[in-house]
Amino acid sequence: MEKALIFKEWVKTRMVFFISLALAVCVALYAVLMMKRLIELKGVDHLWLIMLLKDNSFIDIIKYVPLVIGLALGVAQMAPEMAQKRLKLTLHLPYPQGKLVGLMLLTGLVELLVIFVIQALIIGIYDASVLPSELVWRVMLTTLPWYFAGFTAYLFVTSICLEGTWARRVILALLGIAVLMIFFLQPALEAYNGMMLIILITTLLLTILSFGSIARFKEGRQD
Repeated sequence: MEKALIFKEWVKTRMVFFISLALAVCVALYAVLMMKRLIELKGVDHLWLIMLLKDNSFIDIIKYVPLVIGLALGVAQMAPEMAQKRLKLTLHLPYPQGKLVGLMLLTGLVELLVIFVIQALIIGIYDASVLPSELVWRVMLTTLPWYFAGFTAYLFVTSICLEGTWARRVILALLGIAVLMIFFLQPALEAYNGMMLIILITTLLLTILSFGSIARFKEGRQD
C-alpha cells in the first residue's frame, strides 16, 4: 500500500519536480559561473576580498528559488486533491488517516530535500575548490534559512490546499506570508545562525497544520 501511495504522489508531482530541479541546477550553475568569471578577470584573491570586506556571497540569485519551488510543489501535489474531488476517495482508502497524511507530506518533503541538496552541492563543491573552508561554511550557512523557507512554503501550501473552508484558508495564507517574511528580513551573511534550531523545530511543527486541515475536512467543515 505504501508503495502505491508514494507512486500516486509521484505521478502528481514528477513534472514539477523535474522542472524545479532544472531551475535549481541552472541557478546554481549561474552563481558558480559568476564567481568563475570574476576569478578569471581579477583573480581568486579579489574574490576573497569582496566576500570578506563587502559581505558578498555571490549566491543572492538563489535566495527566492527554494521558496518558489516549495510553493509550486505544494500546489502540484495537493491542489488536485481538492479541485478534482480526490480527497474524499483518498481518505476512504483502507489505510490509517494519520499515516496517509504523513506519507503524502513525507513524499513532498523528500522531493524538496533532493532538489535543495543537489543545488547546495553544486555551490558547495565549487566554493570548496576556490575558497577556504571558513568562507565555504559561511556561504552554506547563509543559504540554510532560504531552504527552510522552501520547506515552510510547502507546508503552508499543503495545509491551505487541504483546508475545506475559505475563511481558514485566508487565515493560513496570511499566517504563511508573515512567517515566510521572517526568513528574508536579515540581509547579512549568517544572520540566522543563532536561530537555526528554532527554525528547524518550527518547520517540523508546521506539519501539524495539514493534519488539522484533513481532520476538519473529514468532519465536514467545508464551504
